[in-house]
Amino acid sequence: MHPLSIRPHHAGLDSFSGQSADVASHEFKSDTFLRVAMSVLPVAAVLSYQIDAIWQLQIRNMYAGLSSTILHIFYFLQFYIHLKGSSKTIANIYTYVYHIIIWIFKTGGNITYFLYHYREKNIFHQCIFALRTLQDTIFISFLCIYKIRAYEPLICVQHKVLFSVISRLEIILAILVPIFAQENLVKRTVANISLFILYDFFSVYYHLFTLRLKWALWLFVVFMTISVANEWLYFVNHQWNLCDQISAGFELLAECACCLLIIWQFRSPMTLLSSDQSLTGF
Repeated sequence: MHPLSIRPHHAGLDSFSGQSADVASHEFKSDTFLRVAMSVLPVAAVLSYQIDAIWQLQIRNMYAGLSSTILHIFYFLQFYIHLKGSSKTIANIYTYVYHIIIWIFKTGGNITYFLYHYREKNIFHQCIFALRTLQDTIFISFLCIYKIRAYEPLICVQHKVLFSVISRLEIILAILVPIFAQENLVKRTVANISLFILYDFFSVYYHLFTLRLKWALWLFVVFMTISVANEWLYFVNHQWNLCDQISAGFELLAECACCLLIIWQFRSPMTLLSSDQSLTGF
């Protein structure tokens, strides 16, 4: 590991992380395709989530949706959007509208899944989707507020990262297609795939994390591991309802840890200004 990565409080690392963030930010803002992709993909993710939820409600099975499973990772990457306008007020309006659109589709999907489980008299999953709706509302609200207040994320999404995520999703898609094609196999996967890729992506920035960010990442990993293990047990035998409940419960906890990690990694303009002044010696 690079020597700088084990001394996060030294000025050398602050300079390194600051320069890396500046380079990534400049690359993002100058790459029109990357900005458009990062703006469109989160909307596509929540739209597919809504469509898959309606599909499940209509056909009455446990098909959670292959498209939403693959695209769900981009829902979390909405924290790195950058919307421009002719003025700051216009840009803020775009930001409000954008996050409201995402919230509408995401909440609509949660409510539709809630109605499905209400019809099936599954109280446990009703509670899960009620809590998920609350979690999504808080998460999107914080992102919107931070964007309006010009907070900057510590974690950067560059074009090579986006292509890496897409390539991994293509591999996972090849694995999931045969699974989702089996009519006799119960399928519930939605968030686990995206969360698995996300904590691998976030771990690259581990040496820059504060103590609470490290705690959030470790809890994220632990909850995710328990959820995935029980989901595969449920795939093996869909009569093991307890495994399904454990998987769904820990998946929700993993998403909460992921959301906390994303929210806590934002830095206020005053923090960035203080960091810049310390680097220049003022």
